[in-house]
Amino acid sequence: MKYGAELQDNIFGPWRSSYVAYDALKKELKSRTQNRIWTDLDEYEFVCLLDNEHMKVHDFINAKLSEIDTRILYCERTIQSLQNSETMNSDASYTLMDETLTEILFDVNDLSRFTRVNFLAIQKILKKHDRWTLLNLRQEYVLKLREKPLDKQKFDVAIVYISALHDICRNRGKKHTGNSAAGGDQNAFERATAKYWIHPDNITEVKAIVMLHLPVLVFNTAKKWEPEDSAVSSVYFDNHNLDLYTGRLQRDEMAEAIRFRWYGPFESKNAFVERKTHHATWLNGASVKDRFRVNENRVNEFVSGAYTAEQIAQDFRATGADEAAVKDVHFIADGVQTSFREKQLEPMLRVFYNRTAFQLPGDQKLRISLDTDLTFIREDHTDGIHRRQNPPNNWRRTDVRTDYPFNHVKDSDILRFPYAVLETKLQTHLGQEPPTWLTKLIESHLVHEVPRFSKYLQGASHFYREKLPLLPWWLTEIDVDIRRARSENTGLTHTQYTNLRPDSKRQGSSSQNSATNQPLLDNDPLGGQLQSSKKQADQFYSPGKKTTASSSTVTNLGSGLSGSTANLTKEKKQKQGLGVPVAFDEEAQVGEKKKKSKKLKLEPKTFFANERTFIAWLQFCALLLSVALSLLNLGSDETARIMGGVFIGLAIVVALYALYLFEKRAWMINNHSEGRYDDIWGPAVLCILLVVA
Repeated sequence: MKYGAELQDNIFGPWRSSYVAYDALKKELKSRTQNRIWTDLDEYEFVCLLDNEHMKVHDFINAKLSEIDTRILYCERTIQSLQNSETMNSDASYTLMDETLTEILFDVNDLSRFTRVNFLAIQKILKKHDRWTLLNLRQEYVLKLREKPLDKQKFDVAIVYISALHDICRNRGKKHTGNSAAGGDQNAFERATAKYWIHPDNITEVKAIVMLHLPVLVFNTAKKWEPEDSAVSSVYFDNHNLDLYTGRLQRDEMAEAIRFRWYGPFESKNAFVERKTHHATWLNGASVKDRFRVNENRVNEFVSGAYTAEQIAQDFRATGADEAAVKDVHFIADGVQTSFREKQLEPMLRVFYNRTAFQLPGDQKLRISLDTDLTFIREDHTDGIHRRQNPPNNWRRTDVRTDYPFNHVKDSDILRFPYAVLETKLQTHLGQEPPTWLTKLIESHLVHEVPRFSKYLQGASHFYREKLPLLPWWLTEIDVDIRRARSENTGLTHTQYTNLRPDSKRQGSSSQNSATNQPLLDNDPLGGQLQSSKKQADQFYSPGKKTTASSSTVTNLGSGLSGSTANLTKEKKQKQGLGVPVAFDEEAQVGEKKKKSKKLKLEPKTFFANERTFIAWLQFCALLLSVALSLLNLGSDETARIMGGVFIGLAIVVALYALYLFEKRAWMINNHSEGRYDDIWGPAVLCILLVVA
């Protein structure tokens, strides 16, 4: 699909003037490069035009984000009022605030999509500029994109705050009794995991869907959450033969993966020594991940063996830990140091990403993590370049911190992965089954399942491919577009407000609900404030204009959202600002159907089935030719030779007819024709001809 068409598909109403004028820039560029030489004046004027478009989009995003922050702050203050007032504290009040937060969440998702489309537009026009002018503006423009970034990381803060407020509403003002940091020092994890790739276009939408069911997990609730807190860095160890890589890829018994991990900034004082073991003998064949904490300034001593497992256990005992935990730490530390000695392990690869974790505090039965900005960086010196480790023999590079996208790192030392990675972790041994909403999510168009995906295997197979006899199976899928046609009734959609309570019926419930629930709002001392909150939220869409109060819901995937208390309006809703048009509007439905029909994905097996049918016809033709040649060569009279010629003609007719059918069906498949694909007359005519012959 051409980029201009893709851009137009994402332009909605009042946002049209705020998008990058991609077609106008392309037209200007084309007119200046055709049949004439590109001059310095052309370059200056084109850059000025591009700067204006860039600044327009950047200012629009910041303005909308500021509006969203204001709405979140208003919701936070309103929820605090609910918590501090017994008369205002009611289910109806929390439900209405929950709906307002959901509306804001949808707007964040829409603004994220807007940002993504415009970033791609600028990248595309820079690419065309360089190709048509033979200059390198794309590289020079990097600094301007850093000064006024068009990335989606800025939305993570809003999502985290919405998640916290949404969780309060879900629990009707009560706080979770569990510990948010539970699991931080846990020594062993036994979980069933599944991994999926998420296209950058769908990252924020997936975050929003998961957040409606699980809160964002914040380990340190004592401080304000910052984007840097989501950074996760891991250094993986292996030897020159890459034995750990081979063992993990082939899933050998007791195969290990050893890494040192830290969270947040490079200056973090704590590091985790982690070991993954496939079919651990001490757990009766179960796979396990175990780890312990160590001070960063003692990591090099641990690697060399100067800081022994016994000393680590003593230090851990001094913190007041129980003896069972101390023994576990000693066992893990001794096992890791044994692997370092026997397998001669060295730092090989760093993996960096920003992680958003979703989990109920204190409950580890279900945990979902979404890793974005996934980056692989070489740590080894197997190619003779020792300056990667500075100072020498340090356990990690000091010139690489957490400043994604690490533009100062040489291209030969870095790989920026094109997708985000979603990982679901279920403690199935405790009887945890995947909830319905999660099953629907992983079966939707938003995710692409990649069984057995491993970050270390991915990075190692890229940097050390010439040494590896075996490669991961998913490498062939990286260059394939994993996006699929949007599933019907799946994902985040703006819809008319309907009652979602399990005990209510869809039809005939609007007026009944309105009559029943209206007194609740009238009698609620906070009802006026809540309705004012809804009006204020709508005003952010179109300042100075009155709009019908709208509410949002999650179609299909959002079945776990709190039940509604009122059908606020029967009128058709119209979005005047952030977001896409109402999903169930008649015009939007027609447009969506047209879009789906154009983007319908064709499975390869469809073409193969057509080819198999064609080959089957040719096999029959070959049989007829065999009969014809036998009659011609072995026939004893003139009649046999005539019949041989007839069968040859019949075989030619059948072959030509089969070729016609093959080409016709191939055309119908490529053009999504709704005509008949079966053959009514062909087999019948063939039978008649054979009987006559």
